[in-house]
Amino acid sequence: MPTLWFKGLSPDALTQRFCAGSDWELDNELLPFDLKASIAHARGLVQLGVLTPREADRLAKEMEKLLARWEKGAFRAAPEHEDGHTAIEFELTKKLGDLGKKVHTGRSRNDQVVAALRLFAKDRLRLLSDAALDLAHALMGLARHNERIPMPGYTHTRRAMLSSAGLWAGAHAETFADDVAMLSVGYALADRSPLGSAAGYGVPLPMPRQLVADAAGFARVHENVLAAQNARGRIEAAILAALSLLMLSVNRLATDVVWFSSEEFGFVRLPDKFTTGSSIMPQKKNPDVFELARGAYAVVASCEQQVRQVLLGLPSGYNRDYQLTKEPFLRGITHALATLRVMAHVVPHLVFDEKRCRAACTPDLFATDEALRRVSSGVPWRDAYRQVAEQAGRWKTPDLDAALRMRSHIGGTGNLGLGRLAGRLSRIRREWANR
Repeated sequence: MPTLWFKGLSPDALTQRFCAGSDWELDNELLPFDLKASIAHARGLVQLGVLTPREADRLAKEMEKLLARWEKGAFRAAPEHEDGHTAIEFELTKKLGDLGKKVHTGRSRNDQVVAALRLFAKDRLRLLSDAALDLAHALMGLARHNERIPMPGYTHTRRAMLSSAGLWAGAHAETFADDVAMLSVGYALADRSPLGSAAGYGVPLPMPRQLVADAAGFARVHENVLAAQNARGRIEAAILAALSLLMLSVNRLATDVVWFSSEEFGFVRLPDKFTTGSSIMPQKKNPDVFELARGAYAVVASCEQQVRQVLLGLPSGYNRDYQLTKEPFLRGITHALATLRVMAHVVPHLVFDEKRCRAACTPDLFATDEALRRVSSGVPWRDAYRQVAEQAGRWKTPDLDAALRMRSHIGGTGNLGLGRLAGRLSRIRREWANR
């Protein structure tokens, strides 16, 4: 099968296989977005007089059929296609003859793949934001349900001050809300149409770029044609950077759960259906879900770095190296989405052992409380600090429920502000729904 760049020469088979790599396989995930952008491009060709409205309608109808076939698993790129663009044009030409050969007028595979990648990114960022917000809501629900369960707070992995299960869960929920804001930046970068930029230098035709952008579902045009091409990989890296930060938050959450659910802590119980066993130790109930979620950061961050390293030292304009950014981008997004979804599924079922949590709240957690009590009696802070340090826990553990309530400042255990957090999460979800 001839490639889109075939000019009557016979390319070396080994060279062609190496250059194509796994692009044809990766493009199968991008085919629906490539088709959407191609339909929009055909509408633009009507404005140029390259296609009649009827011809554009015929192309659009045939591409909609290809999309329906793709959804059923009946249309896929194959190794002989080299890439998804060839697969689409081959099918259009097979069905429509010379009309199918016209669809590539005024574009390059370069702006074609960039458009598909950006539409894919927009679609997946919506799913990622939903999954991250689902996880944040799950944590907020956990915080509400366990708001008054006292437990130790740690610094340097040592017991420090009184905390609560509600404070812990609410902290993670708020962190994920912050992380979703970073996804918005990646979405805005991707929401610009590169169509009409070709290989980075435009085309000698008055391409109706805004019309095509509107038809493809982009908010605006990526105006400078060279900047549009130079952005390939950069936008992917920016999105992966946001996902790396998100997975770093998952890493901390998962680490806490792994430790808090261990026999030594016993603060949290994992339902049996979310644990796995050992092939040699019959008693084991392992937190594999959380351990794999903890490791997701390494996967996504490595994808980000792979994209960045490919871009290093590239001159302006299209370079074939860009092809190597596609696989880590798709892989990073897929892994992050799967991780967020499983965490949102499991977290609501975590159970705090209130008895174990309360028993762990020993007098040493209240050293600062004791020092402040003495300050209220007129003792200077530095003297009170030293007195308490010398007495090393020789005071009673206060009433834990009262101690939680007295921390009534905004964000303290007695004033978690979960209602405000719920409002923030709802606003963020509405913002994504309106994109």
